[in-house]
Amino acid sequence: MNKPYRSGFLERFGIFYLRLFRRRTGGIDQIPDDATLEREIRRITVRGIWMSGITGLIMVFPMIKADVIYADAKWYFHYGIVAAVTLLFTLIEFYCLFLISLRTVHEIADKLNIHSPKNDYLFQGPFSILNILSRTALEIQEPEVHLFGINPFRQVSKRNLLILGFIYKLKIILTNFILKYVLLLLVGKEILGVSVLYEALLVEFFWNAMVLYKVAKEARLRLFGFILANQMTAKLRTGGIQAQLSAQAKITTLRAIGNTVVLTRNYHPNMVILLLEFEEIFEIREPDRLDDWRLFLQDLQLLNLPERFFVLDTLCVSAAFDGKISDLEQHDLQQAFGEYNSIYSERMFALRKHLTHGRLHAAYSLCTLDFEKG
Repeated sequence: MNKPYRSGFLERFGIFYLRLFRRRTGGIDQIPDDATLEREIRRITVRGIWMSGITGLIMVFPMIKADVIYADAKWYFHYGIVAAVTLLFTLIEFYCLFLISLRTVHEIADKLNIHSPKNDYLFQGPFSILNILSRTALEIQEPEVHLFGINPFRQVSKRNLLILGFIYKLKIILTNFILKYVLLLLVGKEILGVSVLYEALLVEFFWNAMVLYKVAKEARLRLFGFILANQMTAKLRTGGIQAQLSAQAKITTLRAIGNTVVLTRNYHPNMVILLLEFEEIFEIREPDRLDDWRLFLQDLQLLNLPERFFVLDTLCVSAAFDGKISDLEQHDLQQAFGEYNSIYSERMFALRKHLTHGRLHAAYSLCTLDFEKG
């Protein structure tokens, strides 16, 4: 990263509470097996979903009550009261939901035995574990940092990104609006003597639950990526594999990861951590043209077959590391996998499935990097 990173207010808010939660828990000695891990993370997620949903119900009730009570008052008084109550309880709701999300993310991290990594470069800046978890819990967009000249947004329109973000923020409002007026049209202003305005309670519960579910799922994925990247590079160090690689193979490996960042069109923390880990272990300072796909394909063909298999292993793992593989990604990756496409594609999709279903140990079994095919 070429310039110092300064996190925003919300990100610092999240880091403060994550550190606070950390001091109040003792952690565990080792990561449990996949079945236990799935069960524990599911329990944490369900509890978070109910807490966030109930919080939405409690906080939206005064807003609806004010709307019902002052429905016959003069319009400026009616909407003035509703606006004031809405503003107050929305702020309280956001604060409570932030805490619930942060607590949920922290508890998942605790089940995965996350401790301070030994590498300082992974504990500082935008891709430290605390920053990653804070942004995940509060749904903060990943920062547009300058990382070795990689530009993940060069194939996507900034205008499209803004439009998608705007639509996302409107979902709750639009759902509430549509449901309310469909009910008004079908059943009138009341259902069994209860104002249809109270349907907003169900909408609020649903969206809060969905947001918490999404946060927990993404937190699990990012924590898995953080753990697996550390385990993979630790194995390379102790196994001496990295010492057997030529200088050309090492830079091509970095280009494999760098190009998956571009294919993903986002600085997903899993890929960034993997890239930082490999850059450190290979001792290549300020590598350039890591997002040049044509150069990567050319370099790949220059390697001997065992080194090429090592690079393809890395490309396969990195492509699956964000838990998503688009049709466009699959099409481009076929160029690199070549005659071995079926083998590496099968492995890539299996790894993605393990990552998204919360099977950490099974995922690690598919993260082996060696000089063998597939």
